[in-house]
Amino acid sequence: MAVLLTAGCSATAAPPAPTTRTSTTTSAAPTSHAPTPTPTPTAPTATEVGADGTRIRSDGAQVRVLTAPGVRMEKKAADDGSVHLTFVVPAGATTATPLAFVAGAHAQPFADGTATAGGGGLSPTHGTLAASSDDVLVVLPRGTDDVTVWFAGATITKTRWANQEGGRSLAVTPTAWTRAGGLAAHDLVWSQLVEREPDANSATMRAQLQCHELGAPDKPTWNLEPWRPEVSDLEMIAARCNPT
Repeated sequence: MAVLLTAGCSATAAPPAPTTRTSTTTSAAPTSHAPTPTPTPTAPTATEVGADGTRIRSDGAQVRVLTAPGVRMEKKAADDGSVHLTFVVPAGATTATPLAFVAGAHAQPFADGTATAGGGGLSPTHGTLAASSDDVLVVLPRGTDDVTVWFAGATITKTRWANQEGGRSLAVTPTAWTRAGGLAAHDLVWSQLVEREPDANSATMRAQLQCHELGAPDKPTWNLEPWRPEVSDLEMIAARCNPT
């Protein structure tokens, strides 16, 4: 009752203030999605390179070459049967960017970037050859210059035995690829020489051959004598590959 009386004696109440409704529009914050990185392609197997790659032959040796996406390969055969493969380095490539994959039996890379595979040798210019997977090599650039890989199946043009300087002597005429040198040439020329001339298979003949490779690559023939003594590397060099 008191409440009612009080209300009746009071001045007319002011109308209630209009209610202000604040409409808050909730906008979803823009989601920032980082671009999806391009996945690194999986290195192909020897079977895949063999199926999809280009066959390259040289004097009985054979490899298959599969270029990486976006890489162009140019092939040029030389008069001596060797083959020059040039890979155009794409823009943005680094020294870890694969240019091509090479598959061949018993693929073996060496510390200087050369390699053997498929019965032949491979020597790169402005690039290197490294192991990718079993019997597969990867061609990598050293910079932005196009990479050329010289593939050769033969290391020796001819051999001839003769008697001179007090005993038998084997004249070895190496190919241009062998004269260019490299660990692959050093490995392959010896194996091909022994296969061609079994009587040359001795430590002193191998040491003389290596001496000519390093010290007289441009000599018309490399003359090796089985009767020469085995000496140290320094003595071999001092004797100009002809120790007595």
